[in-house]
Amino acid sequence: MDQETSYSNRHWLNVVIVLFLASLPILVIQVFHSSVYFESEIPPYLVFHNIAESFSIIVSMSIFGVGWFTYAQSKDSHTLFLGTACLGIALMDMMHMLGYTGMPDLLTPNSPNKSTQFWIIVRLFAAISFLVSAFVPNENGLFTRKRWILIVPGLVSIFTFIGVTYYPDLLPVTFSPEIGLTHFKRVSEFVIIFILVLALIAYRFRIPRFGWSHTKYYIYAFIFSIFSELVFAVYTTVFDIYNILGHIYKIVSFCLIYKGVFISSINSPYRKILETNEILSRSLVEKENLIREIYHRSNNTLQVIGSLIFLQAEAYPDSPEIKTVVYRIQDRIQAISLVHRLLFSGQDLSSVQIKQYISELSNYALQSNSNDSCKLSLKMEIEDRKLLFDVVIPIGLILSELLNNSVKYAFPEASSGNISISFYEGKDNRFHLIYSDDGVGMKEDYNFKSCSSLGIQLIQGIAENQLSGKVRFKTGSKFQCEIDFPNNIYKKRV
Repeated sequence: MDQETSYSNRHWLNVVIVLFLASLPILVIQVFHSSVYFESEIPPYLVFHNIAESFSIIVSMSIFGVGWFTYAQSKDSHTLFLGTACLGIALMDMMHMLGYTGMPDLLTPNSPNKSTQFWIIVRLFAAISFLVSAFVPNENGLFTRKRWILIVPGLVSIFTFIGVTYYPDLLPVTFSPEIGLTHFKRVSEFVIIFILVLALIAYRFRIPRFGWSHTKYYIYAFIFSIFSELVFAVYTTVFDIYNILGHIYKIVSFCLIYKGVFISSINSPYRKILETNEILSRSLVEKENLIREIYHRSNNTLQVIGSLIFLQAEAYPDSPEIKTVVYRIQDRIQAISLVHRLLFSGQDLSSVQIKQYISELSNYALQSNSNDSCKLSLKMEIEDRKLLFDVVIPIGLILSELLNNSVKYAFPEASSGNISISFYEGKDNRFHLIYSDDGVGMKEDYNFKSCSSLGIQLIQGIAENQLSGKVRFKTGSKFQCEIDFPNNIYKKRV
């Protein structure tokens, strides 16, 4: 026996259990009829009847509310159809309750026939609605203008009220003081039972398409509705135990319908949202791991490139120019590689702590280009904030060039020197990077625009083209470079 067959057998075993539970009270009454059968007095019965009908009306209105107000989001046509049908059922059940014997007259004198006529019409309307609902699909937005679906239950309720209240003689008699329930009443109950059985069968064929969890509560509800109509077909007075049992069956039935509607319109969408969130969470974790792996491999690749360049340069041991170029390339690679390493180790895949980055990059640059004859002191005033890696990499390349120039050229004869790096966001919504040293500086007439220095050209090109910034150099002693650029040139992408 395969799994699908096992599930099917289990489902129908549940149906058998519900059938047994529904039939058990009737069997008990039949077996112990002389002991349990009774006919209630009118006052206590009216209290029970009003409570039972009020509860049914509230549940029906709740079904209508769920179906009507969730349709815009769920587009569940089946629930909307059942909800509007239950609105008509609730209105006619209220007429039945108010027209009951012992209640104040509902415009015209109340009588058992009046309340029973209301009852037959509303039960017939409910059975037909349940049968039709079996053929209404779920979640396809069938009713583009949902207000039009109110026409049928609204018209049925209006015509029922007018017909039973003012023209009862035009309708078949359902209860007579002389004979009790009329033949028409009993036949009507069996017709309603027949329609409910058809609805039960029709819902059986919804299971393969819409699933057992969306269908089972309706099947259970129709079982209790069938038993409700069955006991209403055999009671002798409107106050006996069968009548009471019938109303209890009815309450159970509508509670089960409400459960089915609630699951379709509220539980299922929320479950789908939770499942989607879980899928998205897993996908996000996978994406983060993939991006981290990309950063890790990029870092490794950059290190390999640097090593290959260095190895290639070993073939020219007598060329200091090539060695200088190789060291500069390695410094630039390190400036980029450090960003990838920080991104890989951090939680944020888009941003880097600029203070940590500048600190590590500066220490690396000073150590790798150390000058034993000059002791350099580094002072930093960096805002502790995160910047997108699109901004950090250009800043790193610029600082790498500036630090290298300071170490190599700013202190040719000095025994010590000071380097200062400042980074902050100004009130003008621009970032400001200020680099300075107290070395020999630049000649007063030095032309930075037309200079042949690759480092200076890189600084100007990166600042102006990648950061859309402005560069200002100070000539004379104590070199200074100030760069300011917009704080919104790049957007977060990861």
